[in-house]
Parts: sequence; C-alpha cells; structure tokens
Amino acid sequence: MSRPRVVLVHGSATDHTTWAIQLGSSLRDRFELVAPDRDFTRTTVAEHAADLAAVAGDHALVVGSSFGAVIALELARTQPAIVAGMMLIEPPMPPSDDPAFAGAQQAFYAEFERRARDEGGPAAGEYFLRTVLGDEAYERIPHAFRERSRQRWAEIRADSKALVAYHPRYVELHTCEVPAVLVGGERSAPLFRPTLDALAAALPHAELVTIPNAGHMLHAEAPRKFAELLIRFAADLGIE
Repeated sequence: MSRPRVVLVHGSATDHTTWAIQLGSSLRDRFELVAPDRDFTRTTVAEHAADLAAVAGDHALVVGSSFGAVIALELARTQPAIVAGMMLIEPPMPPSDDPAFAGAQQAFYAEFERRARDEGGPAAGEYFLRTVLGDEAYERIPHAFRERSRQRWAEIRADSKALVAYHPRYVELHTCEVPAVLVGGERSAPLFRPTLDALAAALPHAELVTIPNAGHMLHAEAPRKFAELLIRFAADLGIE
C-alpha cells in the first residue's frame, strides 16, 4: 500500500536540508516525504509553482516554509485538484492586494541591493537573515550554517525579486477550496502575523495555528510539535 505523498518546499537561503529532521524522522513510516531543491533559475512564483506541480503528482499534501509557502499557495490557487491540503509556514507576502502594502517589500529589496552593491553579497544575505529570523535567532545559528546561508545571497535576490512582482490575489483565494493550515511561530518577527490573519480570513477552509517557543524556522525549532500538526492535518484530510 502506497503512503500519502507530502511535499516539503524550502524557503530562501536554504535547500532540502532544512527538512533534515523531518526526513530522518518516523514521519517516513507514515508518508512518502519529497523535499526537492528549488531551481533558482526560475524568476517568478508561477514558474516555481509549475515545478512544484510536477513533483506533487496527483494528490499531495504540500508544506511550504516562508517563500516555499508562497509557492504552495500559488499551486493551490491555480491547480487545486492536485493539492490535498497545504500547510503554509509564514509566507512573506503583503497582507493585502492594496499597492500601498507592497511598499515594505520594495523598500526591503532596495536596501538588499544597496548592501550587495556597497558591502558585498554576503552582507546583503546577512541583512535578509536578520530581517526574517530576528537578531537573536540569527546569532543562535551555527557558524557554518550561517555562513552557507549568507553566501546564498544571489538566490535570496532571485526570490526577493519574484516576491516583489507577485500578487497574492486575496479576492480569488475566497474561492480556493483546498484545506489549509496556516502556521506561525510564537517568537517569529511580527511582520508575518498580518499575512497569516489575512489568509485565514480569505481562505474558506483554513485553520491558524501558533507553535509555542518557536520562530520562523519552526519546523526545525519545534519538530515534534510540527510533526504532530502534520499528522493531525493528514488525518483530517483522510490521507493518513
């Protein structure tokens, strides 16, 4: 008997290894875990979603972290028939389609580009990581992993450009019937919560969950709670 497919979509400044705890856990006994490395030659969220569709197959539970959550949402919006359910971990999108809310993203990207030009790409990568994770969480990252993430600044730039150009289309999301669990960390930067609240209001079958004592990388910081949530969601979907 085949196991239900769960596709794990990583965010910026990382790759499939961000899911190492999940890939090495007992979740493998329940699910077919698929954690692809995203193709950073893709320039739009739609292109990433098309790649994800090929991996998801006919009926997958799709889990996206950060930018990966934006991709998962776009797949559910455009090809809902192949998404059994989606878990979205703090997608870095505006909380509204009002152009006024896009200013923060544009300002971030402009500052990222300034630092890359004046201080070098790794400095821009560090600026991204400190903004997304917070200074305290950034300082807790092991040195080798922190340096590897800083060096991914060109990939961060590509994702940031794609995000600036992306429009969530909240009005369309009211017709998206894909069940969703929207996940935030109790210690995450405040910038993510308005978007989670907006998605909870827009998606007709959405549950909003906060993971205690965890930040933006909550699947790594609180893996047991994350696994419990994933198993429960799969059971609710009838695909355990």
